[in-house]
Amino acid sequence: MPLYQYQAYDPTGKKKSGYIEAQGERDAKNRLREQGLMISHLSFKEGKNSGKNLKGNDLSTFTFQLAQLLSAGVPLYEALTAIEEQYRNESYHPIILSLCDQIKSGTSLSEAMSNYPNSFNQLYCSMVEAGESVGALDQVLEKLSLLLNKQQKLRKEILTALIYPAVLASFAFLVICMLLGFVVPSIESIFAERQLNGFTQAVLSISHIFRAYWWLYIPVIALAVFLTFIRLRTPAGKLWLEKKLLKLPVLRTLIIQAAVARFCRTMATLQNGGLTMIDSLRIARETMRNATLEEEVKQAEIKIVEGSSLSAQLMQSKYFPQMVSRMLAVGEDSGSSVLMMNKIADMYEDELEKTLTRLMALAQPVILIVMGTVIGMVMMAILLPLTDVSSFAM
Repeated sequence: MPLYQYQAYDPTGKKKSGYIEAQGERDAKNRLREQGLMISHLSFKEGKNSGKNLKGNDLSTFTFQLAQLLSAGVPLYEALTAIEEQYRNESYHPIILSLCDQIKSGTSLSEAMSNYPNSFNQLYCSMVEAGESVGALDQVLEKLSLLLNKQQKLRKEILTALIYPAVLASFAFLVICMLLGFVVPSIESIFAERQLNGFTQAVLSISHIFRAYWWLYIPVIALAVFLTFIRLRTPAGKLWLEKKLLKLPVLRTLIIQAAVARFCRTMATLQNGGLTMIDSLRIARETMRNATLEEEVKQAEIKIVEGSSLSAQLMQSKYFPQMVSRMLAVGEDSGSSVLMMNKIADMYEDELEKTLTRLMALAQPVILIVMGTVIGMVMMAILLPLTDVSSFAM
């Protein structure tokens, strides 16, 4: 829905300004007049497609503050207004102000948030809607806040684990390029008009090719990266990459652990919030971020509708660990599925942290060995002719 910025005067003559969502300019004017405002200026602003969205820590903080205010007995509109006043200098302030305006006009919070899918995803809106339906919005928002914090922590752990190997690999690549592009050519004159062994000659030839055609490598590599990026953005390309990654031993474990942790944590939060099993599965599988694993859960949904159980269906999966299905079966038999899913999420988050630690410990020596091998080969190619006295005949 379009967003309009307005300046107006209330019945007491006090100047007011803010944002309002409406179907069009006429609708915006009618809504403002219904509030008893006399409009002095009205202009169109970007609405839900704006890039200024609530994300990450900002969304988590907003959710936590709103939950705390509602728990303290503050009405929803006053709670949103208090938060809006606090974040007037932030880029996402128009979103919060728009929520205030929509709540004031009688729109439910879940419906108002659904106008901003880039800030409040389907999981968030479904949880809020469930909380509104049972009159426990503050409790649902507290659970959402905990879920968002868990997701942020998981995301930071993964990024932190990947940054160091990426930096080390980039440095290794830079060192190898400098060796072939500058170091080897600078000492090549020593071996001028001398008979060289095949290994040294091969290294010098690689250096020649590297220096002679550098102007060709850069656009070719850039084009390859661009085409790969475009390809991987398509559903078919994304599915291909995910299937390939699931075949790599260490990465397979990492991907499955992260997906299972997100899936179980989200399922527990949704069911605790009052959503049905099928609705919870439909929303939770989208948080796994892997089309292959999502398809496994989608097939399980069909069987559950027919009368099967989630544990029985996951038992047949070749990707979900058997431990997950067994723990779920225990939870289903004892009537504590939500508690068991939270325990599974805790367990696999811990396992993920251990896997990331092992991956970092493995990546560092592998990269150093590759870099050391290349540097050693270049140094050997330089030193071999120097040890051959006959090659320096007067």
